[in-house]
Amino acid sequence: MVKTLLPPLSASRLFEFIGDHKDDSIVIGNYGDAKLVAKGRFELSGLVFCSKNNLEISIDGTGTISLRGVCKKLIIRGIRGKVTLDLSQLTAKFVWCESVKDEAQIKLGPTKIIELISLDNEASVHYEGKPVLMNYALRGNSKIHGHREN
Repeated sequence: MVKTLLPPLSASRLFEFIGDHKDDSIVIGNYGDAKLVAKGRFELSGLVFCSKNNLEISIDGTGTISLRGVCKKLIIRGIRGKVTLDLSQLTAKFVWCESVKDEAQIKLGPTKIIELISLDNEASVHYEGKPVLMNYALRGNSKIHGHREN
């Protein structure tokens, strides 16, 4: 019996910004799962259309990232440093914030389910609407700010 290794149906795409970057024209389309990595100093913004796929974000450094659009599942693997991640105009079905540290700030947009938020040091997460918050962990002086509309 001969076994062959088949590639995954949706290969992950990598958008990597290492060093000093300023880019206002990031476009992430619906062509499979995508991973955004930023390390260093940065000012990034752009559009996301991953309505059937996942978007994974890893950040280490200083700066601002602003994304708008839609994705099925937003996975924030790790954020360290003095970072502002503005996703207030990004709609996601599921959100997973695995490790947010230092002075990082995340502003989440409309979402149905927040599966995990894990914060440390001075980190904070702001969300709007009425998502289901399933699990969270707060360490240090970290905060979760929920804003409910009447």
